[in-house]
Amino acid sequence: MSRHSVADRLRLSVISLVVTLVLGEIVARIWVAARWPAERIEQLTTHTSTRGRFASHPYLPFALAPGFEDINSLGYRGPEIARLKPAGVRRLACIGASTTYGLNVSAEEANPARLGELLKQKYGAWEVINAGVPGWMSTESLVDLELRVLPLQPDVVVILQGRNELFPQAYNGFQPDYSHFRRPGFNYTVSNYGHKELFRWSHLAMLACTLRGERFGWSEKAEHPLYGGIVWENRPTTDEAERNLQDPARMSTLRSDLESMIEVCKARGILVVVCTIAFRPEKLAMDELAPDPRIAPVLAQQVERNNQLAREVAARLGAALADTARLGERPELFTDDCHMTAEAHQLFAQIAYDALLPLLEAH
Repeated sequence: MSRHSVADRLRLSVISLVVTLVLGEIVARIWVAARWPAERIEQLTTHTSTRGRFASHPYLPFALAPGFEDINSLGYRGPEIARLKPAGVRRLACIGASTTYGLNVSAEEANPARLGELLKQKYGAWEVINAGVPGWMSTESLVDLELRVLPLQPDVVVILQGRNELFPQAYNGFQPDYSHFRRPGFNYTVSNYGHKELFRWSHLAMLACTLRGERFGWSEKAEHPLYGGIVWENRPTTDEAERNLQDPARMSTLRSDLESMIEVCKARGILVVVCTIAFRPEKLAMDELAPDPRIAPVLAQQVERNNQLAREVAARLGAALADTARLGERPELFTDDCHMTAEAHQLFAQIAYDALLPLLEAH
């Protein structure tokens, strides 16, 4: 074969490859435009500071996105409230994660709003700050309380922590600041950075990496604020988790955070109610730990240890205790291991109200 024939074949192969890629890119762009919503395309091609209900924050791994559905301009779930508390109005702030936020129920059905209604019925003008954010642990709640909630001048703070602590308490390589579980400096706005720069130019590459799976280094978990910052390499086996949870030192962070929340509130004359967490192990629903039927009873034991810690800290520091863990005796009130139905949120609010009432009467 002559040198010219080889060159011609090579040139033809290159041209064929280029034409194939161009045609593939055209088809990919048509397919993406027809099949995918604009939100998905934006997620895959831009480095945005918001992801659905979540927003980036300079001092927290994520917060709620102001203006998303029923999230107000201050970044809390519920109706608008002013930064400056109006004269004659008292404020209730509820601190926690998704069980406070009210996952799977409306803002009006979530226990903070329900508790606010009970207070309004007896005492008149009350405003509610639902400071629950799905995925948060006590470390994030403490930061949020000091930086964002206290400046809103709450009169009452209700604290519900304990379920999400299970993950850092169970993960390998324990560090008291939970950096063994949540990657320090995590910022989801730069997730999959190189891929997204490529996807802006090529939807064919975007489909190759993301359609029906994760390929060529693309990570779908990295796109989710709740999961992108998890140190997955420290994820324990069931045996490791059971062994880790036997170490009482792993509860030191929750203890310290609860103590700090109570003390910083009491120093400002804010009434505090500490709640226990209800847990249904047979309805376990979590991705942070490996699926294994043996893990449920292990976690149930740790939830009770966390609840006992909350009871002890509340009693020692003079906070009211709302033992809402007893709602767990009724499985029909739960959609999974900890998220409640609207009826359960109402019952939760009543228990918290009953615990708070003596403090309000004496105040």
